[in-house]
Amino acid sequence: MGPKQRTADTLQPIDDAKSYPIQSFMGAIGWGRHAMKQARKQGLKVVKVSGRCFVRGKDFSEFLGSLTTDGEGGAK
Repeated sequence: MGPKQRTADTLQPIDDAKSYPIQSFMGAIGWGRHAMKQARKQGLKVVKVSGRCFVRGKDFSEFLGSLTTDGEGGAK
């Protein structure tokens, strides 16, 4: 197994005006399959077109805005 790549080196900002293939989106924010599954359960919208899944940047921003902070009682 090769050396692990640091997550901080691969993180990218998510643009509200763009849509991302789900694998690219997960890499950009540093999430694995489990984190993505949990986010979908909590309300992150994923759009499926012709058998491919996409996340819209706007939907991700709305999802983050819908979550409560630790000071407000943790995640919904």
